[in-house]
Amino acid sequence: MLIHETQRYFASPFRMRAMSLISLCSIALACSNVQPLSTETADAYWPPTDVIYEDHIYSPTVRAVQFFKKGFDLAPPIIELGSMDPLVLRFDDLQPDPEQLMYTIVHCDAQWRPSDLMVNQFIAGSPTDLVPSAEQSYLTLQPFLQYTIELPNEFIRPTIAGNYLIKVYRNNDQDDLLLTRRFMVYEQRVEIQSRVQGSRDIELRDIAQHVDLTIRYPGVTVPDPFSDLSVTVLQNMRWDDARTGMKPKFLRDHELVYDFPKETQFLGGSEWRNYDLKSLRYNSPRVARITTGPSGLAEAFIVPDAKRNIRVYIEEPDINGKMLVRNDEANGDPLGADHVWVNFGLPMDGPLSSGDIYVYGGFSDFQCKKENRMVWMPDLQAYTLRTMIKQGYVNYCFAFLPHGSSKPDLTTIEGSHFQTENDYLVLVYVKDYALRCDRLVGMRFINSRRD
Repeated sequence: MLIHETQRYFASPFRMRAMSLISLCSIALACSNVQPLSTETADAYWPPTDVIYEDHIYSPTVRAVQFFKKGFDLAPPIIELGSMDPLVLRFDDLQPDPEQLMYTIVHCDAQWRPSDLMVNQFIAGSPTDLVPSAEQSYLTLQPFLQYTIELPNEFIRPTIAGNYLIKVYRNNDQDDLLLTRRFMVYEQRVEIQSRVQGSRDIELRDIAQHVDLTIRYPGVTVPDPFSDLSVTVLQNMRWDDARTGMKPKFLRDHELVYDFPKETQFLGGSEWRNYDLKSLRYNSPRVARITTGPSGLAEAFIVPDAKRNIRVYIEEPDINGKMLVRNDEANGDPLGADHVWVNFGLPMDGPLSSGDIYVYGGFSDFQCKKENRMVWMPDLQAYTLRTMIKQGYVNYCFAFLPHGSSKPDLTTIEGSHFQTENDYLVLVYVKDYALRCDRLVGMRFINSRRD
């Protein structure tokens, strides 16, 4: 029956192979008794003994964490000091009953370690605040509670520029964490000139991009520019590949010239893959089939992807790995966006013995999480994954994580091209010896094509 439903969609030999893969996966799912929250998934969220100063989820029932500038769902969590344009932290909890949650913020140094500041030095108002009451989802197969925090607000306002971590916890116990999320507060006190070009390395010029930097700081006191001023460069907001430690080659009057430092050479990667599940009533081009799974939730099968590490560059619009939560039938209201079991397939000649493959992107906090690790299926000659993702438009890729490594490789499966469109963020920190902290005194977004 499934073959008849999908044979129109799959016309090419590859698509016929994809159809077989989807059919076999469907049969396997139908014969299994998979629960929405498995023991394996719960193990992936086992609470650590200490706070992790990065984007991290501590509770197995928390899903779809988003942190963005209000009114701009795809904007990163960065605001200017003194601005009252809030950031929005929004997340779902699959528990049936609401909880009393609280939150606070922590000032961090440029390396995301807690600063040696008293709370009243970087917070105006109360050191903690209650999370507003949860809202109940509607018209969704997976019921959930949605919590929303806007920051800064009348109760908590950061007063010093820098890196911050917001902590959400239960019952006034900061050790009973639900989640942590990074955000940044900046002062634009330095001038950043930056551009992206192809690599100067002949061997890498077809696959890499290089970020050049010049920083002018006439209004900022920097006793030693080589040690008191530090720079961080991110590609597509990926903290797992943050570049630091670059030193200027030339120092002029209140100006640092970096001249394409080796630390800011990035592999260009490929444009992100995508699927569109903003509506569950029809199959969009990358969605092969939508049905009801064994758990009673919607089950979506993404057309199996091909390995493309040896392909030529193909230009395709993307949102650089991000995720846009949306249900078109609910007028875009995130309370009406369901949680969907999404099935991925990656046909290959054989498994990679030196590491694991993960489905990776903003939906996974740009991390290789256990619940997104693909499994090699010998009978299908493919890696497969079934994971729960909130409904919307999602960018993703296949990341290879070598055994013993904490940094994924996005080029083993995806390939790399210098033409790929990427967003970069340059952050400039200065040591403040009076306050004993790192202040974020400049930031600039640049694009590999538009800037």
